[in-house]
Amino acid sequence: MLDDLLLFVEVARRGSFAKAADALSLSAPTISKRIAALEARLGYSLLNRSARGVLATSHGQAVYEKMAPSLLALQADCTALLSPQVSAFHLLCPQNLINGPLYPVVESFQRTHPDLVLHIEPDNTNVLLSQKRFDVIIRVGTLQDSNCYHTRIGEIALKCVVPEQAKETNTLFMPFKKEQIPDSALWRDLLSRFDQFSYVGDITLARQMVASGLGAAVLPMTEVAELDKPFCYVGEWQHMRPVYALWANAQQPPPLTQAFITLLRQAGQCSTVLRGNLVDVVSK
Repeated sequence: MLDDLLLFVEVARRGSFAKAADALSLSAPTISKRIAALEARLGYSLLNRSARGVLATSHGQAVYEKMAPSLLALQADCTALLSPQVSAFHLLCPQNLINGPLYPVVESFQRTHPDLVLHIEPDNTNVLLSQKRFDVIIRVGTLQDSNCYHTRIGEIALKCVVPEQAKETNTLFMPFKKEQIPDSALWRDLLSRFDQFSYVGDITLARQMVASGLGAAVLPMTEVAELDKPFCYVGEWQHMRPVYALWANAQQPPPLTQAFITLLRQAGQCSTVLRGNLVDVVSK
């Protein structure tokens, strides 16, 4: 009924089926048939039809005055949905990436969209996407979210790092779960070099332990790049973890999401740590 009432309003304010048909991209006979069905449902006539055009009946004029303002406003709101004005953008990203090589992406995006309210959650844990509002999620490692679309924006190398002053350490700090690192001969050889293994749940914490000289740690290059004291790599083992940008609902992301992903791809091409390269050993 709402659609047919809107057709009646458009015809009544233009005084012509033909003019309303042109405005709505419908045929005049279709509009006439639907308004006739509306009149039958209401039980009274809305329009007087003649060769010179149409004119609202008394009932029709009452309906027009009551319904036209709200229906036309609703129609305008519906049309605006085709080009929505988004006021907020939600990003979920590992803390070490957003505070490191991907910070320029956030800065550039905010400068380009100064009126956009950013909601950034720097978190290294995998969350249930159904419980979070997001436009883009950045994930490192194997993807487990089959309900999301994704694109690869880079890769990060993992390597065992030890400070120069603790070369002979027997302690290895592990910020990754066992299932996150595939088994291999080189991996087993690396583990055989240590007698004590300490598991920490945060890669930044593991990097701080290396910087403090407490022992060695398996670290991504995003964290190794933050070391400002002499260090060296341990063993030949090395592992690559892919970096993905995820979004939901449609294969083609919305314009703002696409703009952000484009910046992410550019960052992946420009950042040495996001191209899988090793950080040069610091020597002083």
